Parts: sequence; structure tokens; C-alpha cells
Amino acid sequence: MEELRPMSPGATPLTIPPELAASVARHQAHLAALIASLRAAGITEDMVAASVRTLVDSYADELTAAVREMLKGQLHG
Repeated sequence: MEELRPMSPGATPLTIPPELAASVARHQAHLAALIASLRAAGITEDMVAASVRTLVDSYADELTAAVREMLKGQLHG
């Protein structure tokens, strides 16, 4: 599953703004728990990957909204 592989050599890690750190940590924990639960239940890797993709897509929407709010606050603050 490509989404959870370590960064490639030479990639620059992202700096997570403090305002988003709790959200990022929460979603990482949810992903890890989801994967462990699905694998323990004997779910195929294709289904695990599809479930992870669904959760990541949901998180992308939430993160995008949070970043927009942060930027809006910076422009008006």
C-alpha cells in the first residue's frame, strides 16, 4: 500500500503546523488501527488498500478545510 510506505530517500519531510498536529496524529492512529484490525480479520490486501484509500480521502477533505480556515485567518488576522 503506497500511502503508508516510508518516504523515499532524499524526500523532505513536511512540517506540520501546530494547529494541525492533533488532527494528523489522530488520523495516523486511525489508519494504523484500521489496517491492524482488517489484517487480523483476514481481509485481503486489496480490501485493506481500498479501506485505507477511503479513510485517506475523507481525511484529505478535512485537512483541506482546516488549511483553508488557517489561511483565511492569516489573511484577515
